[in-house]
Amino acid sequence: MEEQHRLWSDVLIAELQSCNIRRVRSESLTHKQHEMVKNLFYKEWLSLLTPIALHANKPLPTLLNLNLYMLVELVKLTVPSEKHYAVVAIPGNLPRIIWLPSEAGSEFILIEDVMAMFIKELFRGYEITEHGLMRLTRTAEMTVDEENDEDFADVMTDALRSRYKNQPVRLEISAKPHCVEYAAANFKVKPHMIFKTSEWVDLKSVAAMAFQPQFSHLARPAWKPKQHPELGEGADFWDALKERDIMLHYPYESFDTFNHFLAAAADDPNVLAIKQTLYRTAKNSLVVKSLKKAALSGKQVTVLVELKARFDEEANIEWAHQLENAGATVLYGIAGLKTHAKACMVIRRETEGVRRYVHLGTGNYNEKTAVLYTDHSFFTSNETIANDVTAFFNVISGYSDPVGFSAIEMAPYRLRKTIQRMIEREIMAGQNNQPGLIIAKMNSLVDQAVIQDLYRASQAGVQILLNIRGVCCLKPGIPGLSENIRVVSVVDMFLEHSRMFYFQNAGDEELYLSSADWMPRNFDRRIEIIFPVKDPVLKKKLTEVLKLYFKDNANAWSLSGTGEYTRAVTENKKRFRIQEYLCVKAEEAFVKSQEAFNRELKPQRPVKS
Repeated sequence: MEEQHRLWSDVLIAELQSCNIRRVRSESLTHKQHEMVKNLFYKEWLSLLTPIALHANKPLPTLLNLNLYMLVELVKLTVPSEKHYAVVAIPGNLPRIIWLPSEAGSEFILIEDVMAMFIKELFRGYEITEHGLMRLTRTAEMTVDEENDEDFADVMTDALRSRYKNQPVRLEISAKPHCVEYAAANFKVKPHMIFKTSEWVDLKSVAAMAFQPQFSHLARPAWKPKQHPELGEGADFWDALKERDIMLHYPYESFDTFNHFLAAAADDPNVLAIKQTLYRTAKNSLVVKSLKKAALSGKQVTVLVELKARFDEEANIEWAHQLENAGATVLYGIAGLKTHAKACMVIRRETEGVRRYVHLGTGNYNEKTAVLYTDHSFFTSNETIANDVTAFFNVISGYSDPVGFSAIEMAPYRLRKTIQRMIEREIMAGQNNQPGLIIAKMNSLVDQAVIQDLYRASQAGVQILLNIRGVCCLKPGIPGLSENIRVVSVVDMFLEHSRMFYFQNAGDEELYLSSADWMPRNFDRRIEIIFPVKDPVLKKKLTEVLKLYFKDNANAWSLSGTGEYTRAVTENKKRFRIQEYLCVKAEEAFVKSQEAFNRELKPQRPVKS
């Protein structure tokens, strides 16, 4: 957080000013601007504001998690020796940034600055001696009894209702030192949990600037995900997937393809059943809409909704109720474990018998985040994978043991052992004069047992390339320990979210996709899936993409053995940006498919007589 505020103060403020965008303080307002904010306060805001006195001998009010509050110190005019304190909540439905009329570019003032100008209106008979801005962050942890015989959705609902009283874990505050001390002491915040700033509490609101229409010329052109050439709207998914496996790469290719797949299943009278996991989904989810439609049409729809998905608990409870009301069977998973795997199976009656169509992914069934996060999306009708996914759904819905898988593996049962076995195999290959190679891409690498195995592999001569977007507890490049390990992190316009694992396997290459990072929680406390990519064309393409991440010299950062990241340099090298490259390739493939489609539909001209 300190680094965020440093960048805001030292870099971004100057960048905004260079584009004629600046924050105006109350003392610098023109007469016209002053009248505008005065009218806003008195005509629109005043009735929404509620001053809450903080009494030393009475219970303090419960401040809402992440809500902004003005902390006010005041004295009564008749008894100026006694200090009093109060808080005023800044309503979350009011804009934080107030754009001002200006002939000098784009000028704005923050809502708290306006409130400070006129807040005395709320405390008649008192003089305001100090004021500041504060925000509490409360822990999101909840304790629920998953073995309880009650409806688990009701248990979670009750837990959510009490979460607003959870213990504070951080106080962000912009105020004088004695006001900071008062807030920390009275709201039970420990010293190491206090973050003091003089600039801007809650920098998240800065993002609202990016969506102002007057700044569209400053934004990068929005990327529009491309439709897969074989699976566009109206495509026959069943025929296409009988022919071969299909892989999508979000957001270069569109999540609309999965929505069309599920909508086709909901509409198809030959579809008998749909099974799916839901961890996080969009606010107005087309995925849920199709599942409800399928259930209402009489299809057997089974959905595992993970009610413990952090910060999506309330939304998922609502989806669960809607699905149940539509006639779907809603499950809540296995007690003590979060279901993080992304799986969907459509069961369809066909001429030759019942056939199963499977979708597995590295990311959520969420059309909103699919335009921001990179993920892989795999469609297949392969019988071996379909058998495994059938068994997977039996495990998470009933009392079936997780045994007998032929292609996939599951956490928390054998995923860790599978990864460790494949690392060990690369070590053995190196000892047999067949130098090993491991390439892995994930969000976080934390698990100590796997890290120790990677160190042993490096010491055995295995070359290891790791693309870790977030937390990495491994120290690369240390002689005698990890000199054969390289770690990069690509930070670009899309958030790198996919999990891909490549093992050279003495020339018999293997490539896997997964919903799991290499963390104890993924290995031990979550339901996860890892699955192989067997199709030679897809495997070759994905392996090439995986290797290209390590050629990025525009937005890649390299991790040193001391834990420091340094940005890739382009000196004497042609600039290469992996996300830009993948956008270009997706555009080229889309244009090529459209040209082929147009040629097929070209009308025949009449022959002249």
